[in-house]
Amino acid sequence: MFNSATTAEAEKAVRAAERRKLPVPEEVYEARRLRTAVYDTARLPDPERPALPGTAAEAAAVIQRHAEALRLADVTRRAAGLYEEEAAQRFVEATQAAVPKWVAGLDKEFTALVAVVAKAATKLPADVSDIDPKRINWNDPAITTAYTKTEGAVVQLEQLVSDRSDIAAVAGSDGGRDNALFAVASLPDPTVERVMNQDWQELSHRLAEWRRLTSQPVPRWVYLVRQTELTLGLATPGQARERAGCMHVWREATQARAAADSLRSAHAQVAQVLSA
Repeated sequence: MFNSATTAEAEKAVRAAERRKLPVPEEVYEARRLRTAVYDTARLPDPERPALPGTAAEAAAVIQRHAEALRLADVTRRAAGLYEEEAAQRFVEATQAAVPKWVAGLDKEFTALVAVVAKAATKLPADVSDIDPKRINWNDPAITTAYTKTEGAVVQLEQLVSDRSDIAAVAGSDGGRDNALFAVASLPDPTVERVMNQDWQELSHRLAEWRRLTSQPVPRWVYLVRQTELTLGLATPGQARERAGCMHVWREATQARAAADSLRSAHAQVAQVLSA
C-alpha cells in the first residue's frame, strides 16, 4: 500500500520550492493535478436524494433513477480507487526528480547569507556566550549594527535551511541526531595521519559546541562560520547521511587507534578501518 505521508512530503516540497521562488517543472504540477483528480473522484459524494413525489407511480421511477445514480457513483469511486496509488506515486516521483535542482538553487542565497554572518561576526564578542541581546553593549554602534545584521541573516538562514529540509525530505530522511549540522556542513575526510594525531578530539569538540548552542541560533551560526574545520555547504539529497557516515568513520578509526597495543599496530588498524 502506498504511503500517503510521502505524498504529503511531496506537497510540502512543492510548497517550499514555491516559497523560495524556485522553478517548479510543469511535470510536477501536472502530476499533482492528476493525483488530485483521482483522489477527489475516489471520494465523490453520493448524489443528492430527490424529493419524494406525490404518487406511487412517480415514486417508483424517481427511486429507480436515484438508485442508478447511486450505483454509478459507487462504481466511479471504486474505479478511481484503483488508480490512487499509481497517481500518488507519479506525483512523488515527479517531485523527487526536481529536488536536486531545487536544493542547488538555494546555494547562492545560502552562501550570501553565510558571508553576511561571517563579516558581521568579526565585530561581535569573541566568546559566543556573550553574543546575547541581554549581554552585548547596545551603546556601541559597531556591535549593535553587527548584531542586528547577524540576527537578520540568521533568521533568513534558519528559514532557508527549514525549506531545504522540506524539499529534501521527499527524497529521503537526512538521518539522525546531528542532521541539522550535516545538512549545512561537512567534516574533513579522516586520514591515517589525522587519526593518529588525535584530530577527532578537536572535531568532536566542534560537534559538542554546536549541540550546546541548539536553542541559540545567532551564537550557533556565528560559531559555525568562525570555525575552520567544518566546510559549510547545503547537503544534496542523501548527502547529509554521507556526512554523518564520515563522522562514524572518524569515531571507529579513533577507537581502533585507542584499542591498539602499539603504535605500529594502531597505524595498521586505523588504515584498515579507513580502507573498509
